Amino acid sequence: MTMHSQPSAPLAPLIQARMQELGCHTPDEFAQEADLSRVTVQSLLEGHDSMGLEYTPSLQALVNLSHALKRPAHELLYLLRPDALGCVVWNSN
Repeated sequence: MTMHSQPSAPLAPLIQARMQELGCHTPDEFAQEADLSRVTVQSLLEGHDSMGLEYTPSLQALVNLSHALKRPAHELLYLLRPDALGCVVWNSN
């Protein structure tokens, strides 16, 4: 398992805030709104998959999530992977 110095579920606060804005009471409701699977949303909220391994969403899931959160996909990527090329430049703005 790859270790990163990041919060265990870096997108959870964004998802939870958006769920509240949308009036979604469960991850299932948000999953429908975001065109994501329930498992994907739960893994993003927990930061790991059902096996306990660090969860990394697919590119399509990241794009769908960016639309649902109304945030740029690169911002979500940099939150998930602070070691990604370009993150330092983005964070310095």
